Formats: sequence, structure tokens, C-alpha cells
Amino acid sequence: MNDKKFTKIIGICFVAILAIFFLCNLLLPDKSFSSAENRMLQTLPHFSISTYMEGRYETKLENYANDQFVARNAFIKAKSATDITEGKLEANGVYRCRDNYLMEKITAPDDHLKTTEEALTQFRRKYGRMKMYFLLAPNAANILSDKLPATVRLNDQNKYMDNFFARIKNDGITPIDVRSTFKANKDDTQLYYRTDHHWTTDGAYLAFRKSCKVMGFKDSINYKAYAVKNDFKGTLYSKSGFTNGKDDAIKIYLPATSKAKGYKNSVIYYADTKKKTTQFYQLDNLEKKDAYTVFGGSNHPMYTIQTPVKSVGNLLLVKDSYANSFIPFLAQHYKKIVVVDPRYFYDDINDIIKANNISQVLFLYNGNTFFTDDSLGMMLTN
Repeated sequence: MNDKKFTKIIGICFVAILAIFFLCNLLLPDKSFSSAENRMLQTLPHFSISTYMEGRYETKLENYANDQFVARNAFIKAKSATDITEGKLEANGVYRCRDNYLMEKITAPDDHLKTTEEALTQFRRKYGRMKMYFLLAPNAANILSDKLPATVRLNDQNKYMDNFFARIKNDGITPIDVRSTFKANKDDTQLYYRTDHHWTTDGAYLAFRKSCKVMGFKDSINYKAYAVKNDFKGTLYSKSGFTNGKDDAIKIYLPATSKAKGYKNSVIYYADTKKKTTQFYQLDNLEKKDAYTVFGGSNHPMYTIQTPVKSVGNLLLVKDSYANSFIPFLAQHYKKIVVVDPRYFYDDINDIIKANNISQVLFLYNGNTFFTDDSLGMMLTN
């Protein structure tokens, strides 16, 4: 075979492969969520003159092409394997750190943050008599920065958080800042999973105790922690391909005794599945790839929690997945909690507030998610 013919065959094969990939991308249904990265994927954006003129349509279209590319996870794994072979300390935004930790990069706020802040301001003005709180949780690379590789310099999440807290405080939303609590306990308590981006149940409980002081109620219930899984490998393990991360224990907190003073059983109703349960912990999920879903299952658009306790009012909890291990503690202090995840919620939040006689609002997010997600602002301005 001469060189000219060989080159022609290679060219035809290359074009054929591109055509196959194009057809697959065109015909296969879009995916809305990546379990490996534990994040929402960009779906086909809706075109409008305003989004086009502002440049947001092109950005979303580019993100759509990247997120929906066929065999995307296989290419991510191949890149991770190459990075590991080359001895790199970072793969897909995840660092190999000391003490067998894997940690995500600290993300800088997206352009949408201003829109979200303005939406919070308008929401606060609309419901001026409501008490509103915002717990913005720091990420592991912030609190445990001493474990990062010596050559790594990350974005300053503390600066972003300080600026945001100052803005909402000025609007009348009370910040719940757990950073000092976490820093004081980081040597004695494992606050974050080694291979997952979430805080541990121990970390969530510390954050809850801090919230009690800010929100004005006492936590008098005596809990006991139980390890229900000892070989947990989280999303950062899957996302990065790094194998140095140490397996973790997943803990659940239960009353220390069967008749713990003040503890009341809750009834949880999931609107999307129309299922009712008295169990916050779904132990069957411990055998799934994402065992963190033991805390309430998958992310639901909306659900309600009713607990026969005395409370000053009903609470709206607007949250990301960090709240899932926090909620069982919070439920003991409100007769009714309506939980909403703006990433999946498409109804009118004002109708929810009116129908459930809401008198308090708690926003609970982790920094990396909040500073890069626009769903909260969209929900509040719906």
C-alpha cells in the first residue's frame, strides 16, 4: 500500500469516526446529572435575545457540548489515568493531599453571583417580617489547607465568603459562619470525607450546634454516632481516578437511648415520589455507588418534614446536598420543615411559602456549589 492510499484511508476513517460521534451526540438523550462528578450537567439551553446579547447563551452552549459529549466519562477516566502516570498532583480539579485526602479546587464566584445576591435582596424585601438565615459551609481545601500540596495556591474562599456575608447581613439575612468552629475542631474531628466533597456527619453536627446559637434554640438531645459503612469511596475518588484516598466511615446519629428526652419521630413526605417514611436514613443506599445518599436518598426537588414538637413557626430550608446530613438534627426544632433544592425545583416558591405558612427561611449551601450555581437566583425571581 502506497503512502497516498494509506493517507486517504486514514482520512476516511477519521471522518467516519467524527460522523459517528456526531450522530451519537445528536441521537442519544441528554443526561441531567453526573454521579461520578456529583453535579448537574448543562442541558440544551433555551435561546432568547437577552441571553444571546449578554453572551450567556454561547457560554451555556459550550458547556452543553462539553457535558453531553458521548463517552465523556471514559475520556475523563483516560485523562485521569494519564495524569496519575505522569505523577501529577491534580486531576479533573481534584488534588492529592496529605493524610490520604482528596480535595476539590476552590472555585471563584461565577458572573451569576451578582444576580443571585440581587435576588436574595428582593426576596428579603418581599418577606420583610420573616427571619432569614444563610449557612454557607466552607469546603475542605479551605479549612484543611495545610494538607494541600506545598506548591498549590488556591482561590481565597474566605474573601468570597466574607464579601457575601457582608452583603446579605446588610440586607437583613443573618449569616451562620461555621469557619471558626471548624478550625477549632479540625485536629480532633474529621470534618470532611477523605474521598468525597461533603462534610461528614460529625462536621454537620458541629455546624448544627453553631446554628443553634445563631437561630436561638437549644440542642438538648443526647445523640450517639454509629458507623454504618467503613469502606466509603466518594465522588472525588471517581472524579479524579486517584487511588491514594483512604476509605471512610459513614456515620449516622441516633438518640443515645430509645426514650431520649425531648426526641420526637418525624414523618417525611417526598412530593416527587409520593412516598412517606419516618426514616431519615435510607440504609439500603449504603450499597450504591454514591453511599452518601443514605442521607435522605437522592436529591429531591421538594419534600416536607413534620415533627410533633413545639416551635415558633414553620421553616423553609433551601439547600444543596450538604444539608442532607444536617436535616435530621434540625427536624427536632420545627413542627414543619419544607425542604427545597433549587437545582431540581421548578414551581413557584411563593406558592410554597403561602401554602405552608412559612415564617423562617434557612439557606444552606457549600461554597463551591453556591458560587458556581445559578439555580437559587432563578428560583427566587421566578
